[in-house]
Amino acid sequence: MKFVFSIIRGVGLAFLVLLLGWMGTGLAMAAGGWNNPPRGVLIDVDGRKQRLVCQGEARAGEPIIVFEAGAYSGSADWGYLQPEVAKTARTCSYDRAGMGWSEPSKAPRDPATLARELKALLDASGEKGPYVLVGHSMAGLLTRAFISQYPDHVVGLVLIDAADPSAITIPEAQVWISRYQRLARIGAGLSQFGLVKPLAPFYANRIGLSGVPLQEKRRLFGSPKHMRASAAEITATIQGGEIALAADPYLKKMPVATITAGPVTPERQAWKQAQSRAARLSDYGSSINVDAANHTTILGPIYGRVVLEAIDRVRRDIAAKGIASKDQP
Repeated sequence: MKFVFSIIRGVGLAFLVLLLGWMGTGLAMAAGGWNNPPRGVLIDVDGRKQRLVCQGEARAGEPIIVFEAGAYSGSADWGYLQPEVAKTARTCSYDRAGMGWSEPSKAPRDPATLARELKALLDASGEKGPYVLVGHSMAGLLTRAFISQYPDHVVGLVLIDAADPSAITIPEAQVWISRYQRLARIGAGLSQFGLVKPLAPFYANRIGLSGVPLQEKRRLFGSPKHMRASAAEITATIQGGEIALAADPYLKKMPVATITAGPVTPERQAWKQAQSRAARLSDYGSSINVDAANHTTILGPIYGRVVLEAIDRVRRDIAAKGIASKDQP
């Protein structure tokens, strides 16, 4: 028995040493300030600093392309797509409050509030629009919360494997949302002890980024501040259904493109239909599914060309109909 207990003690001690080493590595990786973003600028918004990354030249009579990232994400996620679009248009992406290089906000993190904070950031930066909103994942709710509050400022919408407010009523989606919210809270708690950060080199680049955006993505992954803000957003997401649905009437005369990723299986049929609903509401809507892509690779260099084509299609529809030439409110 003494021999057995000594083995147990040895294993326990080894595990403790490994755990402390893992935690120490994670805390060391997460240390450091966020005062100097690798790209973009810090804009003063309501007494806090928020990061904005704008690229490309503004063109008379053409809209600004504004990228809205999904959960756990910020400007880094657009590291491949934004520079490509910026070759022919003015583009902006950003880090939401408390995430990435943006300072936290004390306001609720529901979609309506996040949309108002984006509008305040764009106003403070002088990027007056009108805008084409490009949203991924959870940003399917955020972009439409923006449209419902500022319909005269948006002339086009591109949704990339995005959530639809109607899907919140699907029983399977409610189960998934509940689990995701619980995992987000657990992840945020573990990140405080450095337990998530060491995974960054292995899991931070599922998009296929390179260069500075990849460095940013690895910096964000597992950061306690970033994960706390992300968890707060995810927890409040389900509250955004009503204001996101309020955007539906404005989509009828607005060019809309939806892109979904992954095979269309019987289990995912209802979810896929919900994801493309915004395009069906529009008189100028288009939808495409990319079977070989997944939720993250759709943003990267392998499959991102489909997204670029969708953005171009929306811009052409806007130009053909003279939508963006109207006076900016």
